[in-house]
Amino acid sequence: MLSFFISFTSCEKDDSMSEDNINREIKNEKEKDECETAFAYGKPEEAICFLDDDELNSNRWGWSIGPISVNHSESYLIYQSAGGCNLDNGELIGTLHVVYESDYVLVDFVANEGYGFFETHLFVGNEKYPRKRNGQFTVAPGQYTESNNYPDGSLNDNYKIDNVEGQIYIIAHAVVCPFKKN
Repeated sequence: MLSFFISFTSCEKDDSMSEDNINREIKNEKEKDECETAFAYGKPEEAICFLDDDELNSNRWGWSIGPISVNHSESYLIYQSAGGCNLDNGELIGTLHVVYESDYVLVDFVANEGYGFFETHLFVGNEKYPRKRNGQFTVAPGQYTESNNYPDGSLNDNYKIDNVEGQIYIIAHAVVCPFKKN
């Protein structure tokens, strides 16, 4: 008696259950517990704490930076865990570089060693904050004009915003987690 064994295989590799992926999932879950929200902080004369602005009526911490004029080139510190806009409670995790030329803005998020950006959110506008559909100000990062998501983390993130004019404000938010460059 003869027996035949027929096997069908796919050209696509399914490694969803590989040891590397399982370890990455465990690591990612652990790191999610260690992730924090972070905001760029402007100099005292240009940093507007969300909590201190009566026009906003917000219970979130963070800063709007501005007003910024054309021909501006500046670096700002990014802090995580600075609840209440208290830098003494926060931890410096990176730098935000901003260049505002004649009609565009370049913004670069750069993480310090040991940290990575898993999400970035950026608002650039002529008002201090973005507006919800009902016209009210908001500081919810999901309402910012630009965003990027990095499931595996990134040491930096870059934006170029075209068609900008007049004095502007910037809000730069990130979800920051422990991160090692591979």
